[in-house]
Amino acid sequence: MPATITNDFESTRGDLGRGLYGLRDLRAFLALSGLPQDAKQALPWLTHVLNPVAHRPKRYDYSFSDLISLFVVRELRKKGVELQTIRSAEQYLRVKWKTDRPFVSDQIQTDGRRVLVDDEVIAGQIEAADLHGQQVMRELIKDRLAHVHYQGGNAESWTPAKGILVDPRVQFGEPVIEGTRLTTEAVAATAKRMGLEATTSHLAVPLDAAKIALKFEEKLAALRE
Repeated sequence: MPATITNDFESTRGDLGRGLYGLRDLRAFLALSGLPQDAKQALPWLTHVLNPVAHRPKRYDYSFSDLISLFVVRELRKKGVELQTIRSAEQYLRVKWKTDRPFVSDQIQTDGRRVLVDDEVIAGQIEAADLHGQQVMRELIKDRLAHVHYQGGNAESWTPAKGILVDPRVQFGEPVIEGTRLTTEAVAATAKRMGLEATTSHLAVPLDAAKIALKFEEKLAALRE
């Protein structure tokens, strides 16, 4: 039976989890940061690999922590880790760390067969999460997520393109022009109505930044189709 969240688990739908995405968004972000075919894996991974979390059909209630967890699953699969191993590891780490989305941690590692984490009890040793404690060689998954940024041990933001930021603390995780709270969607919508140069004046945004935002939204729209 699928794992369920109990009151003993800390939800990542706080500062980290905030950010409201639909399934189309998750698919587009997976394709944007990887390969087009990655988009097809979003729903299977959410329902059969990652432990289910509260979600209402056709609602925009997936979180930033769901997105990062999908990135981690993708990188583990690229390294050759079996889906059942990934699921077993996440179940184990949910209990160990008492959180609903443990894959947001910067401790997630792999040797290409297992999912691993630093063992905080036995300093300097490695724990195989899916095998409950066997020591092996490993590679940090966060090093494979070059554009995901970590703070305090957990993923906190993502830069999907130069000058673009996705941060659950800024505009509920919508893509924004880095250093501002101006969403790329707002820039694209305004440019469609007023033209790009008028948009820069209307929104007080540099032309180069507006061009980047517009290009990003065009690419994202194509991936959502």
